[in-house]
Amino acid sequence: MRFDLSQDFPVGLDRLWTALGQRDYVERKYRSLGSSALRLLKFSADAQAIEVELERQAPVARDELPAWARVFSGSEQALHQHTRWRRVAPDTIAIELEIRAPSLHVAAKGTGSVVEPKPGHSRMTLHFEVACSKPALRATVAPLFARQVEHALQADHAFTLDYLGARS
Repeated sequence: MRFDLSQDFPVGLDRLWTALGQRDYVERKYRSLGSSALRLLKFSADAQAIEVELERQAPVARDELPAWARVFSGSEQALHQHTRWRRVAPDTIAIELEIRAPSLHVAAKGTGSVVEPKPGHSRMTLHFEVACSKPALRATVAPLFARQVEHALQADHAFTLDYLGARS
C-alpha cells in the first residue's frame, strides 16, 4: 500500500526548523493530538539534524474506519514512531519517518523532503509505503493503517500551523 502527502507551511525553512527542533513542540503536539502514555525515547536537535523517537498511545480515528473494523478496534493503539529531519541544503530538509503499530504487525515508512520554493513558504512532500508482516491481515490492515496515518498527519499539520501562528 502506498500514498503520497503534501503540506504547505507559511514560514521559511529556518523558522520551521526552529519549531521542529523544540522538545516542547514535540511533547505539546502529541498531547494535543490526544496521545497518552507518551514516552520520548530520543530527542536530539542541532543545526544539521533533528531526531525524535517516541512511543505513545494514540486515539484511533474510528470515523475513518469501515463499520466492520470499528467492531475490532479499540479507542487507542500503541505506536512507535521514529523521525529524522536532516538539513541537506540551505533550501532542503530530507525526512525519514516510520510509524509502527506493533500489535497490528503494520508499519508506515515515509521518505521525502521539505523545500522552500519561495521566501517565507515551505512545502513538505512525503511518499509512504505501508506494509503488514502478517499475510492474512495484509489486504485489510495495511489500507486501514494508511488511512489512520493520513488522518494523523492532517491533524499534525493543523497543530503545527497553529503552533507557528502562535509564535509569530
